Amino acid sequence: MAARLKMWMMKARGFSVHHNKHAVTCERKPQGLPITPTPPASCPHSMAALPGPTNWPILGSLVEILRKGGLKRQHHALAEYHKQFGKIFRMKLGSFDSVHIGTPCLLEALFREESNYPKRLEIKPWKAYRDYRDEAYGLLILEGKDWQRVRSAFQQKLMKPSEVGKLDTKINEVMVDFIQRIDSVCTPDGRIEDLYCELNKWSMESICLVLYESRFGFFEPTPGEEALNFITAIKTMMSTFGQMMVTPVELHRSLNTRVWKNHTKAWDSLFRTAKCHIDRRLMKLSSKDDEDFLCTIYKDSKLSKKEMYATITEMLIGAVETTANSLLWAIFNISRHPAIQKKLYDEIQSVLSPGQVPTAEDIRNMPYLKACIKESMRINPSIPFTTRTLDKDTVLGEYVLPKGTVLTINNHVLGSNEECFDEWSEFRPERWLQDKNTINPFAYVPFGIGKRMCIGRRLAELQLQLSLCW
Repeated sequence: MAARLKMWMMKARGFSVHHNKHAVTCERKPQGLPITPTPPASCPHSMAALPGPTNWPILGSLVEILRKGGLKRQHHALAEYHKQFGKIFRMKLGSFDSVHIGTPCLLEALFREESNYPKRLEIKPWKAYRDYRDEAYGLLILEGKDWQRVRSAFQQKLMKPSEVGKLDTKINEVMVDFIQRIDSVCTPDGRIEDLYCELNKWSMESICLVLYESRFGFFEPTPGEEALNFITAIKTMMSTFGQMMVTPVELHRSLNTRVWKNHTKAWDSLFRTAKCHIDRRLMKLSSKDDEDFLCTIYKDSKLSKKEMYATITEMLIGAVETTANSLLWAIFNISRHPAIQKKLYDEIQSVLSPGQVPTAEDIRNMPYLKACIKESMRINPSIPFTTRTLDKDTVLGEYVLPKGTVLTINNHVLGSNEECFDEWSEFRPERWLQDKNTINPFAYVPFGIGKRMCIGRRLAELQLQLSLCW
């Protein structure tokens, strides 16, 4: 089955990539010594003293970002700003005001100050919809003790390796159909017209089977209405959400704008689908509930159905595109380096016998596979940045930031830190197989850090690892 890997790499030949040429340095400690954050200045400056791009009235730096490629390519602009203004700067995009940090030392300083209930960026459009429809908040927008209560209910199943490993059968079930789908859409010369679209279908089908115990039929020649509506709803929700993060959602709701209407309609569709599948699954409680993701969480926790609906829906949305992006970049990066591809292929063959289906247990014996995925996510993180909202006045570097400040952590810039990664632009998985003390742990945070790290991290990693074995 490892032969499939070579085929996939060939199908990535038609893609192009633009590397981020800007890197920000952070002091590197000698190997073997503990990593400590840069000490704050004796007299820290106020937030108003932070450097940053031009801040026009009302628009902030929005026009400048649009000129540099728009919101979809803003991570490139942010990398340029870090090069221009240093490891910390301030920027406004319309009504959205945040402080950007791009070096491990500042990220570690932030981590050391983290409270028991760290706060993320407030996703106002999502909250506005939940309040409008009287729906519960999920993990991505909950805060405080309510967040901790809901996260604890899901953590046992999603963060414990032995529990996540039990999902390998479901992931492989979808992979069997996905390989057949790839064969059917592949041209005679080994090309695929839209590999990213196919990977999104794979990701959706996989996560739906894990969360809902249902197949949506994304690989069918003519997908059903439910599958098509599901894809459309996610795309619409994400596009309208972005617009209402830059302009006040309160304004959109009060004026009942087209953006607000489309956002609401998309969420209605997503929640309707979630309720249908979750209710159907919970009605089929059986003696095998211990092996069932949904039923186990519902039985063992005190979560309401509304909380289940909200959290499962948010998890699905957060998982689909990010996992597909990560696999696409892994295929791309490996395909561009034949020697690395051969080394990975040999490792997979050494662990799996001909025709053997890979398992979570097999992955434990594939360190180079894991290194390839980590290196790909370092250079091309699927999430360009993560956020924190300060719950107290905090000193970072030379600045004191007030409570309520939104921090944007730039994963692209962290992964290109020249002091942490020699020849950072080179795809070199071997760097992850060296002494762990050689890489600053705060320079690689594709799933976030601390208590609010992505709860689906281990599931996403297993999906990527198993998929590259086929």
